[in-house]
Amino acid sequence: MRIQSGVIKRGISLVLLLVLPAALALSQSKELTTEALANQAEVVAVGKVSSLVAGWNEDHSRIVTRVTLSVDQYIKGGNPGQPLTIVVPGGEVDGVGELYSHTAVFQTDESVLVFAQKDRQGNYRVSAGQQGKYTVERDDVSGRLMVGGTRTLQEITAVVQKAIIDQNQK
Repeated sequence: MRIQSGVIKRGISLVLLLVLPAALALSQSKELTTEALANQAEVVAVGKVSSLVAGWNEDHSRIVTRVTLSVDQYIKGGNPGQPLTIVVPGGEVDGVGELYSHTAVFQTDESVLVFAQKDRQGNYRVSAGQQGKYTVERDDVSGRLMVGGTRTLQEITAVVQKAIIDQNQK
């Protein structure tokens, strides 16, 4: 009996070692390049979060939050001078909260760069979940606007504009 249970334990361990990495790989989303995000998005905007309003969706089955951006610059699409409203899953209504993984999270007065596309209902959604939203902050030393802490807004803008040109030439 002792030998048999040892064999079973080793068999289970072997199965876990073989299956677990594959399952983890499938559960993680693929990292998209800035070019891919730009091609996927209908709108690429830089602005400041002016409001967050959580509420129930149309059939009262999920909570969504309407994020309104005061847009400083539309790099792709959009209506210059107009705010942009994006719907993200989750939020809190009347003490009931919903939180989703791999979803962009916004905060009031946060400066952001957002890649967005319309859903079937015509609402803008962040492209590629959390990958389509970056915080924009001014670097203390250089004074330049940094996207995600690693690249300048000017660099990202140039990459997006080149991706738009390349996409239009296809």
